[in-house]
Amino acid sequence: MVEAPAWSALFLGLFLFVCSFGELRRPGLWRGMIEEIGASPALQMLTGLIELTMGIAVYLCNRAAPAPASGPPDWLAVLMMVLGGFMIIEALVITAFTDRLLPLWRCALGTGARGWALVGLIAGAALIAAGLVRFL
Repeated sequence: MVEAPAWSALFLGLFLFVCSFGELRRPGLWRGMIEEIGASPALQMLTGLIELTMGIAVYLCNRAAPAPASGPPDWLAVLMMVLGGFMIIEALVITAFTDRLLPLWRCALGTGARGWALVGLIAGAALIAAGLVRFL
């Protein structure tokens, strides 16, 4: 399980990077996705279920951070465990409150989708780098 934080960071970073790259390449992609999710209760449920599953996997695979008594905790494992926890919470909130969140998502993506995509690109690259460093 020593490589779990590295693999988790690498794959989550790759996903974030390519999603952000896709929005930069084809502006409006994320807005269209939000509109489709808002129009379909089935997509709302599937989106929550998929994110819940991925959040559980990320969280559980990274719980192997050493206790402080045995040395400093693995910062990447802790980061990935926290991200997994946030994914779980977000999945539950998305599933229960999609109708309340849609206006917020539309507002955030209104004119700032390019900015969010750039943030995602940078965060994805940072996670990829953090994962790859472990394999060197």
